[in-house]
Amino acid sequence: MCTFKQHYNELTRKKKYAARETIFGNLSLIFVKITPSKVNAYEMSWRLQSEPVVSLYKNHLKLHYWPSQSNRVVRRHLSSIAKFSLNCIQDRRLVTFSDGSKSVFFKGMKISYRGKPVLPYPRKYVEKTKMVLQEMRERKNAVQRLYYHRAMAGKRFEAAAVFEDDNKRWRTPKYVDVSQLPMDDVFKLQNVSHRKYIIDHYGMDAILATLDHHAIDSATIKGNPYELIEVDIPFSNWRDPEVNQKGTYLRMVNPSTSEIHFEGVPNYDKWLGRSREKDERDETILSPTVRAALAWRDNETRYTIPIKLT
Repeated sequence: MCTFKQHYNELTRKKKYAARETIFGNLSLIFVKITPSKVNAYEMSWRLQSEPVVSLYKNHLKLHYWPSQSNRVVRRHLSSIAKFSLNCIQDRRLVTFSDGSKSVFFKGMKISYRGKPVLPYPRKYVEKTKMVLQEMRERKNAVQRLYYHRAMAGKRFEAAAVFEDDNKRWRTPKYVDVSQLPMDDVFKLQNVSHRKYIIDHYGMDAILATLDHHAIDSATIKGNPYELIEVDIPFSNWRDPEVNQKGTYLRMVNPSTSEIHFEGVPNYDKWLGRSREKDERDETILSPTVRAALAWRDNETRYTIPIKLT
C-alpha cells in the first residue's frame, strides 16, 4: 500500500500518467496526472467518479468531498494511507490531524503529507470548528452526568433492598425499603422491575405531578375538567441528555374525591395521523386535543360522550 506522497512521486518523476490502487473488491482509487505538478485521485467502483476525492501536490494534498456513507471503506483507506483520519463523531464530519487537532470538514481543505493542517483555514470554518468541539464537550459531559446519576440510583436501590442471595443484578429482591429512595430515582433506574417498586410506593399520579409540563389543550366535558399536557421526562434521552424526551398525558379530576389522575396517551404525530395504515394511526392521537386523546383511550376515531344510564 503506497502513501499519497509515493503515488505523487511515482507519477510526477517518471513517465507515467495513471496508477490504480485496489481498496476492496471492485473498489479502487485511480490516480491520474493532470499536470507535471498535480495528481488527482478518483473513486472507482462500477464507474469512475467525475470529481476527484483528493488532489495531490508537491507538499500537500487537497480534499474535495467527503466520501459517501456507502463508501466508508474509502474513508478508512484514506485514513490508513495518510497521517490524518476522517471520522463522523456525533453526526459531525471531523478531520483529525496527526498532531491531535481537529477541524470540521470543508471542500478544498489542505493537509500536509505529514498529516498536519496547512493553515490558515477560512475564519468561518475555524469558528464552526470551535462551536462543534464545544458542543461535543458539553454533550460528553452530559452523558457522563447521566451515567453517574444512573449508577448512584442503582447503588441506592441495592442499599435499600434485601436480596435472596448475593447476585443482586439478576435476582428479585425479597424486600425493598422504598422510603430510602428519592422519587426521581424512578427515572434513573435502568431495571424496569426496580422502577416498579418506586411507582407502587409513590404512585404514578404523584410522580407525574412533580414534572415540568405545559397544557396542550383543555376541555370541560359533562362538568368534568380535562387537560392534555406534555411533560418533560428527565434522564430519558441518552442520545442527548440535555434534551428531555416528551410524554403526553390526560390530566383528569375525580369528581367524587377531587383527586388528580393522569393517563398516558401517544404523542401527537400529524404524519402518523394521516397514514392509511391503522397500526400507524394507532401510534398517535389524531389531533392535539382532549377529545382526540379520549377517543384514542376508548378506541374511537371521534370521541363520543357516554350516555348515563338511569
